[in-house]
Amino acid sequence: MRDRVHGLGFSYDCKIGFHEYERHIRQRVVIDFEAETDWREAARADRAKDLVDYYEANLAIQSLVAGKEYRLIEALAEDVARVLLTNFPVDRVRVKVTKSPFDMPNVGNVAVECWRDRAQFGLSERAATSG
Repeated sequence: MRDRVHGLGFSYDCKIGFHEYERHIRQRVVIDFEAETDWREAARADRAKDLVDYYEANLAIQSLVAGKEYRLIEALAEDVARVLLTNFPVDRVRVKVTKSPFDMPNVGNVAVECWRDRAQFGLSERAATSG
């Protein structure tokens, strides 16, 4: 069993949309993630070393959405997974992206979710923490 950390309700305004008229406005997306990791050593020492820093994760995701326009929320989910796996001590991550569709006022939200691991992005496995 792996340890898991959750980031819930990370919200950003970004240019995203499948239809032409959507791509010229900023829309709100909400990102949730669940990351598999091993925090035993950090917990034993009560130190933040080798943990997912939520503040830094927020900055990394914020930079990602600010610097790119997306047509698909699926593409955004893939990029968020890549950022988390590349920059933080996680082995596997679940990313959910939720958006209130601008072009469908009768729909509350649409969402996509993906599970990705380090190998899927060509990243080597992290060294196991001794337990």
